[in-house]
Amino acid sequence: MLKLDEILVTRNWVGKPVRRKEDIRLVKGEAAYVDDLNMDCYQAAILRSPYAHARISRIDLTKAGALKGVVAVLTGQEVARETKPISARAITRPATQYVMAADKVRYVGEPVAAVVAEDRYIAEDALDLIEVEYEPLKPVVTIEDALKPDAPLVFEEAGSNVLMHDKMQHGDIEQAYREADLTLKEKFKVHRYSSTPLEPWAIIANYERASDSFVVWSNDQQHGRSLTNVCNTLGIPIHKLRLIVPDIGGGFGIKLALWPYIVILSLLAKKVSKPVKWIQTRREHLLAGSHAPDANVEIELALKKDGRILGLRITDIQNDGSFVHTAGIYGLIKFATMVGCYGIKATRAELLSIVTNKAPTVQNRGVGKPTMIFALERMVDIAAKRLGLDPSEIRLRNFVKPDQMPHTTPSGEIYESGDYPECLRKALRLVGYEESKKKRDDGRKTGKYIGIGISSGVEPGTSNLGYYYTARGLPEYTGNAEGAIVGIDYDGNVNVILGSVDSGQGHATTTAQVVADMLGISPERVSTANTMDSLISPFLGHSGVYSNKFNDVDLGAVIMATKKVRDKMLKIASHMLGASVAELKLKDGKVCLAKNEEKSVSFREIASLAYKRILLLPEGVEPGLKEIAYYKNPIAKLPNREDFNIQLTHSNSVHVVVVEVDVETGTVNFLRYVIVHDCGNQINPGIVEGMVIGSTVHGIGASLLEEFVYNEEGQLLSTTFMDYLKPTAIGVPKFELGHMESACPYTLLGTKAVGEGGSLPSLAAIANAVEDALSPFGVKVTSLPITPEKVLRAVRETKEI
Repeated sequence: MLKLDEILVTRNWVGKPVRRKEDIRLVKGEAAYVDDLNMDCYQAAILRSPYAHARISRIDLTKAGALKGVVAVLTGQEVARETKPISARAITRPATQYVMAADKVRYVGEPVAAVVAEDRYIAEDALDLIEVEYEPLKPVVTIEDALKPDAPLVFEEAGSNVLMHDKMQHGDIEQAYREADLTLKEKFKVHRYSSTPLEPWAIIANYERASDSFVVWSNDQQHGRSLTNVCNTLGIPIHKLRLIVPDIGGGFGIKLALWPYIVILSLLAKKVSKPVKWIQTRREHLLAGSHAPDANVEIELALKKDGRILGLRITDIQNDGSFVHTAGIYGLIKFATMVGCYGIKATRAELLSIVTNKAPTVQNRGVGKPTMIFALERMVDIAAKRLGLDPSEIRLRNFVKPDQMPHTTPSGEIYESGDYPECLRKALRLVGYEESKKKRDDGRKTGKYIGIGISSGVEPGTSNLGYYYTARGLPEYTGNAEGAIVGIDYDGNVNVILGSVDSGQGHATTTAQVVADMLGISPERVSTANTMDSLISPFLGHSGVYSNKFNDVDLGAVIMATKKVRDKMLKIASHMLGASVAELKLKDGKVCLAKNEEKSVSFREIASLAYKRILLLPEGVEPGLKEIAYYKNPIAKLPNREDFNIQLTHSNSVHVVVVEVDVETGTVNFLRYVIVHDCGNQINPGIVEGMVIGSTVHGIGASLLEEFVYNEEGQLLSTTFMDYLKPTAIGVPKFELGHMESACPYTLLGTKAVGEGGSLPSLAAIANAVEDALSPFGVKVTSLPITPEKVLRAVRETKEI
């Protein structure tokens, strides 16, 4: 692996809070999102099931098709004839599902038919004219209902509503329990919530009859996989689909599974003579876009009297709704954080993926890890209370120590670096821990209920994509990698084409910083393409913006491509200057002699030889200054039930929260919110800080506000922002951040993940603070969200949230 000094020739930009290059274009309205593309399109609208569970007896499209302005209609039966079923990734029982319901609907909002019309208004009117006869079936909504022996089956062919049931053990769990002085067990419930990017799903599909192929524009986060999924489902070769991803208005994982709608739009486009556009409405997004699953988690710790945790058992039951493609992955990815920051040596996990008549689930920010850390960090607080230890002390006694790094967890996850104890100590100093405890205790004497919550967490990144096959065998994908093209233009400036996409993270800025320091220029001379185009971009099956992989494999590809270009430039410059490469250096857009900077050639002059005066190139050097590279993470293991690493980098953080709970209204008010995090070497501290804060706000929403509420008929009751509450700028605390940097030895720049960061430990930190505040009332927190209604009921009646 290259060393940092071999990668960067200057240190002017990497590690500096350079202002984001993208922001001026975005705030001036110059971004080009899917809906901004200047194309003459028909408009599509989708008819969705009003029932959670029903058979489709009849569909009559006659009236809809006859409406003036309607140009095409599509039903699920037609989809079933022309496409293959949705492919599964983790489940082990058979379950057949198409991108549109054919004979049975399995959740409210499932697509049943689609209409293409001259405009969206006509298309929506036409939906009202479609006649559908349903035979309602008893819905299965909760985990408990789905597991009953006589429960209706969501997928009859599966013979059960449990589509995956796996058990894994790592380390000697029996010995851990034999040596334990006590065991503690608790059950936790985590609700359904999601992310709500400003731009919902958006697709334009065009069918080109001359070539019998499709061109699709979509805000897809994971285009590498989507290309394969769409083509497999349509039964066409890859070269028959060109996928273009323009600017994306936020993603947070929610746009990883919009590919079934690309299939629907492609079928519609094939029926008409021009492109078809569909823009998801906010209600569609909340109703049937995608959710994080609700979960029941039972966790048990085996402990010594001094607080050391010897072993951990978990039973994790996920309500994965009705989408077979992603069912089961949430439970499996929990192995990345199962032991948290702790040196626990033995684990046993029982994982169940349950299908119900709720909406589909997909990889929302954190993907199961917020639930895992919530349960673990709540249990650590419970153990501290039981043993009479301070919550900080029990964590310090169990943390993996700096001299134990790299540390391998029982299941095979590799924690590459970090100082977990110092991270906590720094957070305690920043919050003024002892003083905060005194204020809490003094406040209770006057009827003020203040609580302090601590939560630590590992924040993994770069998914090893074969992980979800641990229950199935041979994976379709393994490891993680990305591609990049870096070129020197005729004028000596640099352009970069990434294999991935950007959904708001600032990739153009950080890429420019790295390339600038590799070539000895300023970031202003580096441009990055805003669009992914499968005809041009160097994508792989792993390509996309997800799993916080940009700092690792995406930049790895940029670095390797830039190095190829740099090496070629130095070889040409060596020829032009009559000096060896070892005598040269790069400075201010020139290659010069290290001992005589006056003797130099500019990038523009080098490009002139490479592109135009090619007969003057040194012997053996090809024309052009554009290079492509692919880079893979070097430590990914093949999926192995005994030893596997689900994610490939591991940041860490500590959140310390001080809240005051109003026991008359049930409201939770933040007094302090301290975060100390370590994401390795930071490329742009300003962007890092924004991500830490933004992800924590996601966690606040999940902890206190957001919840998809279903009634017993499977009807979603929270389909607008009137009911599905979101954090606002005036409702979040002022965050106090502390930074640590422990370089990752396995990434080229020593970086680690940061994008999911605060969405992981924040849930437990807030819950621990609320429980501490309400300890005079004997209240225990075992579920989320912590709403005013639940707080009041717990204080006055149930003693449990």
